[in-house]
Amino acid sequence: MSVGVAAEQRRWRMALPLAAAVVATVVLWALSPTLGDLQAAIAREEAARSGVGLGYWFGWYGGVSPGSYSLIVPAISAITGSLALLAIATLAIAVMAYPLSRNATRPTLLTWAIVIAAVLNMMSGRVAFAVGAAIALAAVLLLQHGRLTLCAVVLVVSGLASPLAPAFVGLAAVPFLLGAYRSRAVWSVLVGAALGVIVPFALFGAPGAQGFPWTTLFWALLIGVGAGIALTSPPERWIAPLAMVAAIVVFAIPNGVGSNLSRFFCLILPCLCLYFSRKSLLVVLIALVPAVSYAGFVAVADQVAVADAGDTEKNYEPLRLALLRGPGLVNHRVELVDAGTHAGSHELGSLVKLARGWENQSDSRFNPIFYDQDALTPTSYRTWLRDNAVSYVAVSDTPLRQGKKEAALVNSGLPYLSEVWSNDEWTLYRVANPATIVAPPLRLVTDTPSTMVVDVPDTAAHPIQIRPNRYLVARSITDPTMTACIDQTPDGWITVQAPTPGTYTLEGPLSVRGVLAEQSPSCR
Repeated sequence: MSVGVAAEQRRWRMALPLAAAVVATVVLWALSPTLGDLQAAIAREEAARSGVGLGYWFGWYGGVSPGSYSLIVPAISAITGSLALLAIATLAIAVMAYPLSRNATRPTLLTWAIVIAAVLNMMSGRVAFAVGAAIALAAVLLLQHGRLTLCAVVLVVSGLASPLAPAFVGLAAVPFLLGAYRSRAVWSVLVGAALGVIVPFALFGAPGAQGFPWTTLFWALLIGVGAGIALTSPPERWIAPLAMVAAIVVFAIPNGVGSNLSRFFCLILPCLCLYFSRKSLLVVLIALVPAVSYAGFVAVADQVAVADAGDTEKNYEPLRLALLRGPGLVNHRVELVDAGTHAGSHELGSLVKLARGWENQSDSRFNPIFYDQDALTPTSYRTWLRDNAVSYVAVSDTPLRQGKKEAALVNSGLPYLSEVWSNDEWTLYRVANPATIVAPPLRLVTDTPSTMVVDVPDTAAHPIQIRPNRYLVARSITDPTMTACIDQTPDGWITVQAPTPGTYTLEGPLSVRGVLAEQSPSCR
């Protein structure tokens, strides 16, 4: 084969997968589907635009740390837009696919596999993971060029976008610690990957548990078996067994990773098989059938979930107007039993404080009533509404799957809920005698997504229905050096005790005190 022909083939191997990624990105951009994970990213984007930093956001779950989701993605998406950032990250991965594949056993197939994995992730709307994966792959490219220290640093940065990205790189690299394969390059990858996971954990702690259905575990193990058939040479033959052990442990012990680990199996493991496997092409392709099937199923399911969503502005605008017309939004929250796309997480989140939102780890941590068997009853639901200072419950006519039991309970006719408005898509209920977030003798002066200003009349400890957080502080407006003491109540809210009466601003700036989880000196 002549040099010119070989060069032409290389150009086509690079151009065709990249062109496919461009087409897929343009189509997604044109359609702008209301993908569930994308809606959550847009909500965080809008929060960042409204001044919410990494430490505390009052808009969801009574108060959460946006940084526990991603340290850099909300701020970047506030500039670019979440959909644009998702497209940019996907195209960046596609651009890197060819150089990443040059030393692979099957470079052309691997190039396509990397691009397809990026596109499938884009079709599910996972913005933070797309950005984290793009940065992590840049670190792998640096590794290929011998830039070991820089590789480790970039892996840490990838963890600031999504801790899953360096965790997956580290999971793939662990088997290379065996025997003669141990090297400075392997240690650089493992140190960078470990720090990429540890830094977000150190700053924000462990999230609540992410669900891990047994069906997802089944697919993960099936994919792992297929990868084990394809990968038989040391040390890479240990990647699949190690990943399968990790899946069983993550399934058995509730944690913040949960079903997110399935992305390693359906998106990453096939690429590793095509990079390392020396088995025949037929054997490799057969071995990858479970991974391709499951990855395709997830992407298609995400598209089906939004197929009938229609115009989100049209769907949510009547509900927004109905809420604005009604009394009792100030100093209260709204419980939204949302439609399948969960677009209300940003369609309403910019208008009202939501009792929940779209973050599974926080939901399972703060609201076990919706997860524990037989916990959701008319009595327990009334208690939950009061604890969360909910004044309105809005129910979609086509609630998302995990909200069907709550929707059925609400629509069954509860004595403490009265229907105040409805249309073909929504029913809005008013809660009888709702509790307030800030109760007397305290007085809520004003609040935004990032701050809450409260008048404190005395030096006693007073409850406020917002969640405790290591970064949450209450500073005097007249003397910013003076802070009130914040303590956690047994039921997971806070009390505020001011050193002197006055007006205090509650907010959650990132701070050394917060990292160390310390109270102000006057509270010790």
